[in-house]
Amino acid sequence: MNKKRCLSRKISFIILLVFVLCSFMATSSWAAKKVEFYQAKANDYIKLLNKNKDKERSAIGKTLGLTQDEEFKLLGKRTDFNRVTHYRYQQSFKGIPVWGMQTNVGIGPGNNVVRLHGTIILDTPRDIAGIPASLDPHGALKRMKELHKKKDKGAQWHFRNEEYGTYIYIDKKGKAHLCYVVSFFADTEKGNPSQFIYFIDVKTGKVLHSFDMLNYAAGTGPGGNLKTGYYYYGIDYPGFCVTEAAGTCTMDCPDVRTIDLDHGTSGTTPYSYTCYENTHEEINGAYCPLNDAQFFGQVTYDMYNNWYGVPPVPFQLTIKCHYSINFEGAWWDGSSVVFGDGNTVFYPLGSLDVISHEASHGFTQNNSDLIYSGQSGGINDSFSDIAGEAAEYYLRDSCDYMCGYDIFKDPDGAIRYLYDPPLDGMSIDHVDDYYEGMDVHYSSGIFNKAF
Repeated sequence: MNKKRCLSRKISFIILLVFVLCSFMATSSWAAKKVEFYQAKANDYIKLLNKNKDKERSAIGKTLGLTQDEEFKLLGKRTDFNRVTHYRYQQSFKGIPVWGMQTNVGIGPGNNVVRLHGTIILDTPRDIAGIPASLDPHGALKRMKELHKKKDKGAQWHFRNEEYGTYIYIDKKGKAHLCYVVSFFADTEKGNPSQFIYFIDVKTGKVLHSFDMLNYAAGTGPGGNLKTGYYYYGIDYPGFCVTEAAGTCTMDCPDVRTIDLDHGTSGTTPYSYTCYENTHEEINGAYCPLNDAQFFGQVTYDMYNNWYGVPPVPFQLTIKCHYSINFEGAWWDGSSVVFGDGNTVFYPLGSLDVISHEASHGFTQNNSDLIYSGQSGGINDSFSDIAGEAAEYYLRDSCDYMCGYDIFKDPDGAIRYLYDPPLDGMSIDHVDDYYEGMDVHYSSGIFNKAF
């Protein structure tokens, strides 16, 4: 007999024999029965499978009394370095896959089963009386998107990574349902990312089960600039938070999201890239401002939560990078931190103390009546300077007491010096030197010196 044909019959036999073995364990309950092949149980089955390896599929089918509607679809196979070929199967009923029911069989040298793991279900036909001639999973997707929009009716929702299909779903009680299974990634201009999956009963339209599949992963990649030196997230620092979906990493996490303005002046879409390393983009002496922004934004958020007991802002902290072309500045625009790539004076302005400084203007905005003018403005800006140094200490257990040192191109220079404010040539360190109309960045020196 042809060797390939023998192997094919062997594999078919294995799957059916697994059903036979499991059927001996089944009770007379009408619930579908789930059987999981963990290691100890699998070893027992493997011994029995190899004892009966010469039996063919037809004989096993008669023993079990299976209908022609029950089958396994080969999803893929691979051979490892030990010459074991691994076959992965999806269980189906009348051509419809059973959600989560897959079995892996390893066939080694000598045509013997050496590995068995996965999950199967028995007695599916008792719950599924028939399959409607017409199915509309795409219509179910539309309905779930409309339902999802009700989570924030006033928001502009954005949907992507949409998937839909028809499956047999086994509920917690073991009952089988014919279901539409739909999923999508959704977010708004304010963030609120999620990737829900819904199981909708085909007959009743009822949502039987749903959950958020969004995975938070650790992004990796370079950071720093020519002054700070090169460092790598995932080695020198922990990875930065990203959401992962279908191989795409997005800088959109519960606390922080980062947007690439791509040298424009507006944008709302969080930056995405192919997981997990991001190297976009090296510019003006900085190795990857986007990575720095996402990581330092989370550091700032964590510092406020852990030391103050409240977040820096009462919403997701948004950081917008690569503002305009050769722009030498950073600011808080009332809802997000924005910074440019610098030019001759600055490297890209996404250092830890600058991001914490600007985010702290958001904290002041939401927790104080301090306006950005006069003595009030000096106190306001000093609080942000202090928060920048506090963030450095929070991350590194030390700070330099210099605002913007890491992004200032002068090798020894900084924007402001908290330990000696007049060093910048403009700031004051005593109230006697204050006058009405003084720039708040310079009057902040009084409180900076006290700190």
